[in-house]
Amino acid sequence: MPDELSFTSRRPAVLGGLLALDPTALDTARGVAEALEAFADFDAYSAAMRAFLVDRCAQLISEEPLEGRDGQPARLNGDIAHAVAVSEVALLQGTSEAAAARTVNFSQALVGRHPAVHEALLSGDLTEAHARIIVEQASTLPQTAAELFGIEALGRLRTRKGHRRTPSELRRNVLALRERLHPESITRRRTHAETDRGVWLRSEDDGMCTLTALLPAEIGMAAFHRIDVIANSAHKAEGEYRTTPQLRADAFARALLEAGGTTERPALATHGAGPSPVAVPSPEGLADLLRPEIVVHIPAAVLLGASDDAAELEGYGVVDAHTARGLAAAAPTWQRLWTDSEGVPVKLGRTAYRPPDSLRRFIRYRDGACRVPGCMRAARRAEIDHTVEWQDGGSTDADNLALLCPKHHALKSLALFTLGRRASGDLVWTTLLGFGHPSEPSDRDHILGPRSADLPVRPGELSQPSGPPLPPEPGHRPPPEQRPEEPPPF
Repeated sequence: MPDELSFTSRRPAVLGGLLALDPTALDTARGVAEALEAFADFDAYSAAMRAFLVDRCAQLISEEPLEGRDGQPARLNGDIAHAVAVSEVALLQGTSEAAAARTVNFSQALVGRHPAVHEALLSGDLTEAHARIIVEQASTLPQTAAELFGIEALGRLRTRKGHRRTPSELRRNVLALRERLHPESITRRRTHAETDRGVWLRSEDDGMCTLTALLPAEIGMAAFHRIDVIANSAHKAEGEYRTTPQLRADAFARALLEAGGTTERPALATHGAGPSPVAVPSPEGLADLLRPEIVVHIPAAVLLGASDDAAELEGYGVVDAHTARGLAAAAPTWQRLWTDSEGVPVKLGRTAYRPPDSLRRFIRYRDGACRVPGCMRAARRAEIDHTVEWQDGGSTDADNLALLCPKHHALKSLALFTLGRRASGDLVWTTLLGFGHPSEPSDRDHILGPRSADLPVRPGELSQPSGPPLPPEPGHRPPPEQRPEEPPPF
């Protein structure tokens, strides 16, 4: 049981009062259930107030003089106030810029376009998830239709028997309503929606990642069908042990990495013997197709095979030593990343504005990502900026250069946000509202630092069981005989 059953804000100047849970409610299951209902109401109220505060913050920022430094070209698509509000919210709430943008957009739409939905959220009649469904479905409707859609959607929040629909049920229920109220044809909306197509990469645990694509439905379904046919065909090959999902993943990777995609068009299922199995290389075989420049931060001991500590794949994160050595062996060229005594220039003073490639490479590898706290824009997609502007007397030195993503670079160039250096030498990112946030390069000590002494393994903690192997499950296809680990290629 928590020691404290009451809540008092750490900022009583702006949020006063006391929220307390009656301890007797914990004596019965009924009391606990009623407490859960009470906190659900509070969650809804809190979400409604956050939306109000975010919207109010964005409004006040838009009233600030945001012209910035004279002579700067148009930046941020002309919507400087929105960009500033997103960055402020991201740093205040400790979220990414993308999450903060969703928060700002939702808050402005909820408070400005859907006052009835906002009132219902304040009173606890619906949850934040319900409100997001309504706002999301109304986002492409014109103002008058959007307000009507929100009001009618509230009327569909409950069934005829009075049961509140879940967010997923509400989404299905209001889809037809949105279609009926939309003044544009689905053809025109489809054309507009296609502009949002794209591909995204998200790091996952244990050396894996998720690659996602937003495509027109018929293209995505056709692509998945092709991959599925290849996987099902390969699954029939003698000795193939991979599952169909694994084969889909490997076929997908092969199609992307091979020049021109797969050279064979898989035959569709037919009556009789069926198509011949299609060869799909395993992930180990696909490694030979990797040709783009890959930056691996790898300790020398790992590189030489004397250690199996982790390394870092730039843009992803931790990779195992075996993978790192394989990538290093496949790299057509290596780049040294040593001190300036090895020939990397780190100081040009006022003799040149643009840093040479070697110094740019040094800054990218040193900083790792945009220097704004919480911004994870990778080095390859960031820009090198003078902390003290060149026109203000700044020099082209490693100490005066830092990585900033295009958005934060623009905010700094407009003199709305600043990146300054304290007397201690630490960089600080200061926002328009005056909040200072320490700026640090990417921390790799948790990846590349020396590993502490191995702790003794207690019984039951081994990842692999000892003793004879267990018999295979019925129908299981054993993997092919594993080759002994090859020595490091150095």
